[in-house]
Amino acid sequence: MGTVHLAFDHLILREVALKTLREDLSESEDLQQHFIEEAQLTGQLDHPNIVLVYELTTSSDGVAPSVIMRYVDGETYSELVERLHASPTDAQLHETLQVFLKVCDAMSFAHERGIIHCDLKPENITVGKHGQVYVMDWGVAFLREEEQLSPRGTGPDGTSLRSRGLRHSPLGGTLGYMAPEQLTGDRSVINATTDVYGLGGILCVLLTGKPPRTEASAVADWYQTPRLEDRKAMAEVPPELCRIAERALSPAQADRFQSVDELKYEMEAFMAGGGWFATRRYLAGDVIIREGDSGAEAFIISSGVCEVFRGNVEGPRQFIRSMGPGDTFGELSVLTRKPRSASVVAQTDVSLRLVTVEALDRELKRNPVLASFMSAVTSRFCDLEARLDASQE
Repeated sequence: MGTVHLAFDHLILREVALKTLREDLSESEDLQQHFIEEAQLTGQLDHPNIVLVYELTTSSDGVAPSVIMRYVDGETYSELVERLHASPTDAQLHETLQVFLKVCDAMSFAHERGIIHCDLKPENITVGKHGQVYVMDWGVAFLREEEQLSPRGTGPDGTSLRSRGLRHSPLGGTLGYMAPEQLTGDRSVINATTDVYGLGGILCVLLTGKPPRTEASAVADWYQTPRLEDRKAMAEVPPELCRIAERALSPAQADRFQSVDELKYEMEAFMAGGGWFATRRYLAGDVIIREGDSGAEAFIISSGVCEVFRGNVEGPRQFIRSMGPGDTFGELSVLTRKPRSASVVAQTDVSLRLVTVEALDRELKRNPVLASFMSAVTSRFCDLEARLDASQE
């Protein structure tokens, strides 16, 4: 709809972005109104991670409306992700995800005011040279019926944004990132989970280099959750990050994170540690590890209850104990590579974090002091095991 120019404000002595309605569209009153409403909406979202609007000019003599905004000198999130894929390091991944958290902050703020962006994608996120992060392009944003933007919520002629039809403008977006509910045209189902899906699409690009789907994708593809580990753009990606992105990209709104804050909480937990430990789920009665089997995996229980016992899984058992969330089992096999000393069966449906030597090494690289400590403990434990074995011979 618009053309953006770099301009200079001679009064304040600063560079600004000047956006004007395209000249070939300026005679359409509906498009003029939509352009004005986008500027009014963006101007009322006063947040550090949303581009600031300085001024809106309108005219009744046929001159196209224009808006003056903060000029952001930087790069798009797409360029940041391309740099990560060209040289993937833990530090580069951390920087890219820190930007994503700031985008979550902006969207949480907008959602509190009833605004759904509806067109979240890497190209609509700008990162300044000094780390500033801005969510751009609110041209297809949707104002929910029951919400109010500001105490007055009115335009220059005294009418509210809601009564001027912002809620009734056509639904838009970018096909590769649109949530399935955006395809239906039913505005009543557009809510915070729609933008959660868009944020999942941004994580999809980070992990795979591509949006969730292409414009030529079959309709059925819109109702399937993409398997991101199968499409990864980097040699190694944290399994937990794939799980978070896939949940955000769930076709059914009820299966996604129900708010951006919930998504951000999961992202912060991932970044705090444990992201390289994949999540596994077992049903009640499933055998997780079997006595006597070899294995180099340990497990941390996230939810549910497991039972530890010795003896035949299908026959008489010697009960040892029950374990719940936070308990760990299988760690001796990781350290010693010896056969399992007991069996573990899911007593209820359980969710476990899988600890392998490789995943543990990736986690410990983030904390060299802890890595040194763990190396010393492991070495001494293995030495003690060797001495005990020798004494028994």
